[in-house]
Amino acid sequence: MTAEYRVLTPDDIEQSVVVESLAFYNEPSPARVEMSRKYLPPEWTVGAFVDGKLIADTRMVPMVRRINGGQMALGAVGPVACLSAYRRQGHVGRLLRFALETMRERGQVMSGLHTPHDALYARYGWERAEGRLRYQFYPKDIHLRHRGAAGRIEQATKDGWERLDRVYQAHTAKRNGPFTRNSIWWQLAILSHFESPGEWKDNDIFVWSTADGRDEGYVVYSHRALPQDTDWPRRVVHVRDFVALSADAYIGLWQHLLTHDLAEHIVAYMPPDDPFPNLVHDPFRVNVSPGYGAMLRIVNVEQAIALRPYAGDRPVSFTMRILDHSAPWNEATWRIEAADGLMRAERTDAEPDVELTANTLAPIFTAFMTPEIAAGVGLLRVFRAEAVAEMTEAFRVLYPPYCHDSY
Repeated sequence: MTAEYRVLTPDDIEQSVVVESLAFYNEPSPARVEMSRKYLPPEWTVGAFVDGKLIADTRMVPMVRRINGGQMALGAVGPVACLSAYRRQGHVGRLLRFALETMRERGQVMSGLHTPHDALYARYGWERAEGRLRYQFYPKDIHLRHRGAAGRIEQATKDGWERLDRVYQAHTAKRNGPFTRNSIWWQLAILSHFESPGEWKDNDIFVWSTADGRDEGYVVYSHRALPQDTDWPRRVVHVRDFVALSADAYIGLWQHLLTHDLAEHIVAYMPPDDPFPNLVHDPFRVNVSPGYGAMLRIVNVEQAIALRPYAGDRPVSFTMRILDHSAPWNEATWRIEAADGLMRAERTDAEPDVELTANTLAPIFTAFMTPEIAAGVGLLRVFRAEAVAEMTEAFRVLYPPYCHDSY
């Protein structure tokens, strides 16, 4: 048996569709092959081949992540698929390491993925580094404490995605975690959703505008059937994207969602600092579940630090030793300097002030976890006490980490 790990070519697409479909208990189909050829360039995917047959693959979709007004290239990993007969044989681990090497070569300085299997990916340096809130409520139970200024709600279509993108860009310019979206991402990942058996459906899109016609917010959602156990059909409304540039738009969009009073419940994912329950007469009617977003990891420490705008108030410097067996080019002691809106990382032979793994670096980088907390639970080894405060200042953010998109 011979194994080869390489980037896919156009000739491998049909095999890739078979592997990804079977791995996730779906059926491969000509429609899936056509969609892959149209929207997923084969060079985004690396594969494991045994005796010439594709048995596992990992895709890295090129995205751009925002933080503190800056941008950095990110590899959005998913799916990671392996045929059942070849699992527990090391192929996925080899693929993930190869994916890291490939992302480094392509300048993707960060990587993210969504998974219910944290332990597997933590083994290779990914760690939970973003948060989110999940709301679920029966719309008839919810009454807002006040109303905003009069505006208008207008239904939009997928073809008008640029109208939404202008609002989205204004909202996310300084935030920590959102992606920069292109037209394909808007139309496939945001404004439509996939329903079995192999059917794409458009989402509902509504824009909130001021009385004089200025767009200040939008909401994207879909409604799906629940099992029917009464004479009346049951529906759930899933909010896919919610963006508001003003208080009036924020209130106006929630008022629109609450008109769906025939729905069994509404489900929405929102940023960790979202205030919606505080605006409701009876906040206990809103079931709030704090949760996690993507697992993230730094692919290239030197470049990621250089691309991260500094939001601190004073110049700081410290040395940190990074342990990263899956991306050995990061494993070194680095001098971190931050001042005047800029950061820099340089290798050094000096003694480290702190020591941490790649897993701990990711949530500190996004400010999902503070250095004080990391040190307090043993995730950050401290050799110079003052370095913890300097590290906290260096990795300050303007907003808590949150990404609107799943991938």
